[in-house]
Amino acid sequence: MDNHFLIKDEILCLLLKDMSTKKNIIFATDDYNDLDKKISFKSNMTKNLVLDYKKYIIRPRVMRTSDEKSKRTRDKAEVFTPSWLCNYMNNQLDEEWFGRKNVFNESTNEKWTIKKNNIKFPKNNTWKDYIKLKKIEITCGEAPYLVSRYDTTTGEYINVKNRIGILDRKLRVINENAKNINEWKKWVFEAYKNTYGYEYQGDNLLIARVNMYLTFEEYLDEIWNKEPTEEDIKNITKIINWNIWQMDGITYSIPRGKEKTYYEQSIFDFLNGQDEDKKDKDNEIEEPVDIKIYDWEKNKIIKFINVKEQSIMNFDFCIGNPPYQENMKNTSDSPIYNYFMDSAYLNADKTLLITPARFLFNAGKTPKKWNEKMLNDVHFKVLKYYESSKNVFKDTDIKGGVSIHYYNKKEEYDRIGVFISFDEMISIKNKVLNYKQLPLSSIVYSAESYRFNQKLFIDYPDILSKTYEENGEIKPLLSKGHEKDLVSNIFEKLDNIIFFEKKPDEEFEYVKILGRLNNSRCYRWIRKDYINGSENFYNYKVFVPSANGTGAIGEVLTKPIVGDPFVGHTQTFISLGNFITKEEGDAALKYIKSKFCRMMLSYLKVTQNNKKETWKYVPTQDFTKNSDIDWSKSIKEIDKELYKKYGLTKKEIDFIEKNIKEME
Repeated sequence: MDNHFLIKDEILCLLLKDMSTKKNIIFATDDYNDLDKKISFKSNMTKNLVLDYKKYIIRPRVMRTSDEKSKRTRDKAEVFTPSWLCNYMNNQLDEEWFGRKNVFNESTNEKWTIKKNNIKFPKNNTWKDYIKLKKIEITCGEAPYLVSRYDTTTGEYINVKNRIGILDRKLRVINENAKNINEWKKWVFEAYKNTYGYEYQGDNLLIARVNMYLTFEEYLDEIWNKEPTEEDIKNITKIINWNIWQMDGITYSIPRGKEKTYYEQSIFDFLNGQDEDKKDKDNEIEEPVDIKIYDWEKNKIIKFINVKEQSIMNFDFCIGNPPYQENMKNTSDSPIYNYFMDSAYLNADKTLLITPARFLFNAGKTPKKWNEKMLNDVHFKVLKYYESSKNVFKDTDIKGGVSIHYYNKKEEYDRIGVFISFDEMISIKNKVLNYKQLPLSSIVYSAESYRFNQKLFIDYPDILSKTYEENGEIKPLLSKGHEKDLVSNIFEKLDNIIFFEKKPDEEFEYVKILGRLNNSRCYRWIRKDYINGSENFYNYKVFVPSANGTGAIGEVLTKPIVGDPFVGHTQTFISLGNFITKEEGDAALKYIKSKFCRMMLSYLKVTQNNKKETWKYVPTQDFTKNSDIDWSKSIKEIDKELYKKYGLTKKEIDFIEKNIKEME
């Protein structure tokens, strides 16, 4: 490992103890199984395993290969926070407590400049009050919010005087106020006792503890030019092990069920040379294991959560970047960050988190009731919204962007209701909605509008039992419960069975379906009596992809086209309108391509999904020759007429022209 990650073997072993189980923390990952079959999710992290760095690669994320990082992001929903963002968010917490900005540093363009003068404290608060603030980083990973020994994106060592973590700030305050080394140590231990974090993955947890310990060593050397005594080591490792613990943040339990393991000795026995590999005959851990933490003020061990799932120890501040979803391998992944948000609000007075922003637009897979609860909670507000997640997490694309949001049990703010990220968008939306037209969503037909008729299953009774191979796996041709759906890959499954490239020369009536095959759009013929279509099946309409882009403001829609009568679509598409004439369909197509229309679509289309509901704020128009819009004109000219119709100002028009991409 790099020099600034090195720690003495005996200290490392002290930091392996799990205080709730009285054994060692576990790996809680199968990532190391390829290196040693004996290491599984449930394996304890013993001295002999963790000391072999070269073999087991227990190292900070910044030192891992790109493939390792991608795998952890994909499998564990592990997205590490860059140091500049940790600083920004820690600054927000300090601004809340001090009542002023830039207390410890000024940050610009992903960098920061440390303030050189001693920290001044607000009226009625002292430096000791600041040290005693109970702060917790949830799902702390390597604890970047707590301590900032190295830049999490480059691995570059950060000098003690330039650090920005929660604990770093407390230690700076102690450095400026302690009169001698004894007073310094007393308040440093107090600072550690009031700094908390929990983590699921064992390797991350160990690195967090190592970072916490080495921070103590480095400040002791920097300020007093001394090394820690054996008593110092005993005290500081005990505090770290209690305060930085292993836990599943959703279930409030050890991340495992029953497990056979090896007994690990007391964390201080190693220094006395006692045998650490003594086997425990009665070594099953019962499920669930209560998470225990130490109440340093009352000098006693307590449960983290009581029987009513309410925190016994209330934290002053909570901060973090929680996992976003359960398993990032599949598109059907379930979000979990909402559970961490609820948990944080339960356990702390004030909470600052960064998460996906989809819920702010009542989009994504978080429950709609939960979305509405958050949007109407007067204790909740958004501090910053990043439309592109890559502005924060360089290698991670999170549809709908990310947001930094704040929750304060003791303060009330204006409820969000409908989240809008730009002032110009607010004024445009108000003007358009005041016009009181029906929304375009009223003439949008969903991706599920076309389905198989029961007649198909009468003529092909064995079609439900047929299978096909996908990626070496045998799957049913038609999924149970969705047998009638024209799913996006239905052409691949039933091509030349009931779908045909050329219209069959038979006595039956055939119709066309628009879909995709071999990654290209195409039409296929199918018997008309095998399809149930929506009412616009018989007339003209506009086909639009049911998913495209990322949800960024102003992105283009992928090749919308006018659909003829008796042409339907698979779930790859949605359709708009039910027009008698082709001229109306052409007019609707121009409208959909207009910047104005896609501006209004941007309010609710914040992910790749392009569902019926996302068109709620787009007003309908009269697409006939009697319209107040001249549809014979170019799209640019049509936009000008729409701007005039809704009374948009030059500033609002400039915003649209700048942010909405042009479509031909």
